[in-house]
Amino acid sequence: MKQIYAFIFSCFSILFVQAQDVHFSQYYAAPIYLNPALTANINGVFRAAANYRNQWFLIPTSNLKAPYQTIQGSFDMPILRERLGNDAFGFGLNVYHDRAGNGVLTTTTAMASIAYHKAVDRFGRSRISLGLQAGVTNKAINLNNLVFESQFDQSINYWNESLSNQETPVTNTSIIYPTVNIGALWASHPKTRFRYYIGYAANNVSRPRESFLNDRNNRLQIRHIVHGGMEFFTSRRLDFSISPTFLFMIQNAAQSYQGGLGFNYDYLDDLGFFGSISARFSPGNPDAVIGGFGVEFYNVRLGVSYDFNFSGLRNATRAQGAAEVGIVYVFKKEKVGAVQYAGYCPAF
Repeated sequence: MKQIYAFIFSCFSILFVQAQDVHFSQYYAAPIYLNPALTANINGVFRAAANYRNQWFLIPTSNLKAPYQTIQGSFDMPILRERLGNDAFGFGLNVYHDRAGNGVLTTTTAMASIAYHKAVDRFGRSRISLGLQAGVTNKAINLNNLVFESQFDQSINYWNESLSNQETPVTNTSIIYPTVNIGALWASHPKTRFRYYIGYAANNVSRPRESFLNDRNNRLQIRHIVHGGMEFFTSRRLDFSISPTFLFMIQNAAQSYQGGLGFNYDYLDDLGFFGSISARFSPGNPDAVIGGFGVEFYNVRLGVSYDFNFSGLRNATRAQGAAEVGIVYVFKKEKVGAVQYAGYCPAF
């Protein structure tokens, strides 16, 4: 008989309330997922990225797998560079798969993305970018992995799946709906040793219907995202920089705030190191302290991070939250000192 834990009950609430989207602690390693305006905003021919998040893996489960796992991948590239001068246009693809609650709920999304980057001065030091994403999302629920409180049999002091769960019957165990996201970004490189950016994205702007109970009034809420950062180079050789960053996300009644500080050090032409420390919280509720470290070699940027949980679940999780691995590869990436201003792409 399958075991049951509190987090499984929370996953089943998708049947009755509007769900929240997945998120990454290394959101900078998933640029297209963060904001469609970041599509093709790169100093190279194309970019490929992949991320894996494994959350609350110390909580025991019936199938010995972590209760929350997310895999994401993307590809994007600019086109028409020779014709657009300091401007840029590009397209990309973004996919992710999420398993929540011991495999009770799975989400798979595939999207195409386009963006246009317009220089606002004749030198291309500053640009405004607009992006659009569209695709489809599939959500599926596995009722065989669910056991309810009403199925607890006091005579045997355990759960009895033959008892009625006393819940509303599920109409569909798999649903598909369209997904549309939009975004905007302002990026500027006013001085050689200083640059900054700020962006906004709105996910689920089409407000699709999302219900396993065929409830046509249940619509997915828009997720509002505000993110930004700046980079200070501390040496004339442009080999070391400090990057304060922030990320705000609001969806329905859920709010998440993350702020931190990162550093980048180019040790050799084809070898560098980076790291970060940040904190994520919601109003009145601490969530996690996140530490990250990585290496960049031959245009491959590989980072790992770990969430130390400080939320109300810290007793169950033993203060251990999530581990992430993110990798970004830019083909024929140009060095900071060699790029044109129009090529500035936030990498932090």
